[in-house]
Amino acid sequence: MVYSDSKTNKIAASANAIAYSSDHNKNYIEGAPHVKHSSLLDMYMRLAKDCYNEALRYSSPPKVLDLGAGDGSATIPFLEMGAEVTAVDIAEDQLKLLQRKSSPYGNKLHVRCGDALEVMKSMQHTQQHFNIITANSFLHHIPDYLGFIRFAANILGPHGQFLSFQDPLRYDSLGKLTYAFSTGTYFCWRILQGDILAGMKRRLRRNKGFYLEDSIEDNVEYHVVRNGVDQDAIQTLFNGMGFNCRIIRYFSTQSSGWQRVGSVLGVKNSFGVIAKKV
Repeated sequence: MVYSDSKTNKIAASANAIAYSSDHNKNYIEGAPHVKHSSLLDMYMRLAKDCYNEALRYSSPPKVLDLGAGDGSATIPFLEMGAEVTAVDIAEDQLKLLQRKSSPYGNKLHVRCGDALEVMKSMQHTQQHFNIITANSFLHHIPDYLGFIRFAANILGPHGQFLSFQDPLRYDSLGKLTYAFSTGTYFCWRILQGDILAGMKRRLRRNKGFYLEDSIEDNVEYHVVRNGVDQDAIQTLFNGMGFNCRIIRYFSTQSSGWQRVGSVLGVKNSFGVIAKKV
């Protein structure tokens, strides 16, 4: 299985490599909710623990493939629980940081630097299989995320599980009030950041569906020009492949203050997925 638009996916992969390099990394991820808010990390930990305990029924230790691992916000929880983890990322600097942070876990961590799809192709060729595949804040960076999921399912072993987290719900499924609240909290955060004018212009252009092929920011945050990520299409895909699939909806935004407000109000604009082979 290959992407339907390999050129677009290669451009997006290259943009991610640049955005998460040592020169760009600090500014780019400053506002990323999945690394900033403890409440979201706690939620991810609970989901990861559920997957880990389920995988323990069939393998000890479970083998985990972490796609788009970055510096390890999703990797380290599995290492702490005792899993054997293969972490994949296109940014070498991020993997080096992960290796330093994971030194207490010895040889339980393996790293692969490269495009995640190409790495999975090589794993399929050598008949490697995993109990859990996790993708934390990753699917929305991929133009053909459905094709990517379909390929990932091929390297899950019997009773394997796919766990994704921190992707934006399809925008037109939010409702007007939720979409307005989410957009408003973004702009409240945006005015406190540097490069305000350019950031506002990018957001307004993207909201109109205009995508610039040579823009690193557009290629990294690919979801902003394609109406978010379609949670229903993901669930339908998994169900069609013989998985039990659950969508977990919740709120996330860049601002810590608005994160608390949105959570209290019960706003939901983001989602995670747990899908298990049956």
